[in-house]
Amino acid sequence: MFSILKKKINYIVIVLIIYVSITNLNKFNDFNVNVNDEGEEYLPYLFNENQISETPNETSKFSEDEDKRLELVKKKENLKEELDNEDLNVAYYKDDKIKSDYVFDEKDLNLNLVPIYETMLFSGIPTPESKPIPAEPEYSKSITLSLKNKKMLVKNLENYLDKSEAIFVFERLNNFLNYNVKENIKFLTDNNDQIVEIQVFAKNFQQLNLRRNFNDDFVFYFVKAPTQTKVVRNRLKVRNSLSHTLKSAKVPKGIIREFLDQLSYTIDFQRDVKNGDILEILYEANFTKNNNIIGKPILLYGLMHLNYHKIELFRYRLSNGKIDYFDANGKSIRKYLMRTPVQGARLSSKFGVRKHPILGYSKMHRGVDFAAKRGTPVMAAGDGRVTFAGRNGSFGRFIEIKHLNNFKTRYAHLYKFSKNLKKGKLVKQGDIIGYVGTSGRSTGPHLHYEVKHKNRTINPMKLKLESSLNVEDDEMANFYANISLARERFLATKLQETVTADYFYD
Repeated sequence: MFSILKKKINYIVIVLIIYVSITNLNKFNDFNVNVNDEGEEYLPYLFNENQISETPNETSKFSEDEDKRLELVKKKENLKEELDNEDLNVAYYKDDKIKSDYVFDEKDLNLNLVPIYETMLFSGIPTPESKPIPAEPEYSKSITLSLKNKKMLVKNLENYLDKSEAIFVFERLNNFLNYNVKENIKFLTDNNDQIVEIQVFAKNFQQLNLRRNFNDDFVFYFVKAPTQTKVVRNRLKVRNSLSHTLKSAKVPKGIIREFLDQLSYTIDFQRDVKNGDILEILYEANFTKNNNIIGKPILLYGLMHLNYHKIELFRYRLSNGKIDYFDANGKSIRKYLMRTPVQGARLSSKFGVRKHPILGYSKMHRGVDFAAKRGTPVMAAGDGRVTFAGRNGSFGRFIEIKHLNNFKTRYAHLYKFSKNLKKGKLVKQGDIIGYVGTSGRSTGPHLHYEVKHKNRTINPMKLKLESSLNVEDDEMANFYANISLARERFLATKLQETVTADYFYD
């Protein structure tokens, strides 16, 4: 009986709890927004009307708090609209020392709940394409080398770097290193002999630097090569030969080649140039801080004092953009044909009757012989078309070129022809067509050179032809102003003091 009564009491208690819960739930749902008789919404208060009438001060205070709350809500909504409409343009900054616009530090990020391998994904910060340039390192010594090819580059990188680093650096430097520049790479090391920076001369007057950052990785960047443009003036006295004199004065090879090439149209280097003759040149070049030339030097002015006359040549750009060398009268130094189609050669046999060195009897020599080393390049004496290229009896390997105005030039005893040279090919004046040799009936390496006009053989050394290009009359005023400026620049430039075979001063 007692157990039955206990169960009934439990049922009654459960029913009461359910009833109270449902009642409170209904009151909770009704405590939101009510609508009055006029259809306006209002917020219910936490007290009844009796409390309002009994405590007027508290009611007014609550009203003020409610007004403030509504005002804050309204301000937040207005602020949100302003942020949505705000123009968030990114400001871009340019700094030569910083390659990426944004520098961040992962230490400032809260990455407690982010896996390490997904740091960049969740942080929303992209990896910059180029990293900031590390601060300039402190180094104890530097090693400067002159590398001439890729093989030397690989060998030196393996000596100073680990294998993986050497491969990485080689891939960066391979296509940029300028092998034509002396002292083109520098290694900077710290007190532990670790490479902290590599500096190389790149192409297009740039310097490529590879510098270690705090992660021991190399960051590479380009800067303008530290070069200086200088104008150099040389005055030399000829000794032994014109070519030997220029080389002994350490004149750049490009300037020597250009100077001799221009004079070869007018001068017979064997008979016209004597020991004691004076030559003067003015050229411009870009120099490194170690006084090494980078890039191609430019011949600005040349002067050759011979025993009986002098020859001047000026560099000038025509109105059509073509650059050539002219004399003081505006006539091109270049002639239709060259007297000497091989540079640095010695005249070993003249034009005319002579005793043949092999046959042993006198015979007409219808050309001139230039003795030179085997493999010395032979140039086309003028613009024309190749009419013969092959073996021709006692002439050995032989080339014949037909030019304008019924001129022909012939080249014999060659070692080999230039690549792709064949009958019918058009050639330009100065193009390399072959190389000096000793093929055919010959006692030593030399070039036999002939010139024909209307099938009549003439002496190349006495050949007098007009210039191939002249300055037009309407351009002469500008030309005269240009040569006056060149002479003033020549006189204003200090003579370079270098050790030569025989240096000459006034």
